[in-house]
Amino acid sequence: MSPRNSRLNKLINALFFLIGLSLGIIVIWPGILKNYNRRCFFKIIEEGSEGKVSIGTILSIDPNSLVKINNAKNTYIKVLRIGDYCFRK
Repeated sequence: MSPRNSRLNKLINALFFLIGLSLGIIVIWPGILKNYNRRCFFKIIEEGSEGKVSIGTILSIDPNSLVKINNAKNTYIKVLRIGDYCFRK
């Protein structure tokens, strides 16, 4: 196999991977395509990383989701919970 075919195969594989990843995220979180939901997600992440979460943000999250986010063991799971809250409305 020539180096040119090898690069072409790598490009095709990378393209399939990115398309699959994008479709998987859209299937799991359909609201990710809406601008309002992305703003919700980034607002919670930004305020949480600063350590100063406003009362309005806390009250905008339903109590059940807030408890799940608070009880998450690591940051990755917290981000997933926030994504579930914002993108699955």
